[in-house]
Amino acid sequence: MNDKYKLLQANPTICKRLFGVDFVQLQQVLVKVQNRIDQYLRENPLSKRGIEAELSVANQLLLTFEYLRQYPTFLSLGFSYGISESYCHKIFHKMRPILADVIGLKNPEKLKYTHVKTVVVDVTVQPIERPKKNQEVY
Repeated sequence: MNDKYKLLQANPTICKRLFGVDFVQLQQVLVKVQNRIDQYLRENPLSKRGIEAELSVANQLLLTFEYLRQYPTFLSLGFSYGISESYCHKIFHKMRPILADVIGLKNPEKLKYTHVKTVVVDVTVQPIERPKKNQEVY
């Protein structure tokens, strides 16, 4: 498993280019996300919660930021973090509402496009370039 947060701590200057936020801002958001997760676990205690997560909360947050910044497939994102595609998808959809709440989006439901009723796709015919010479061969 790749620990991108540890690599980012060693070189914080590339954080803005890779994830769209400064390293200081990332750490502030990480503290808020960790507090929100801890608050949820205190409010909803369970005797057993299953196995421990493979990724730390910091790496889960980085995975979410990387997806929102670059839109890679979950397969390639999971490969770069050393986890499966389905687990990567699960982490993103778990962290997105927490991140929207922590950052303070006024209406995170607008991100879901529930108001869209019709999608129009342009599928017009594109002309094909024909060879100028030796047309008879084709």
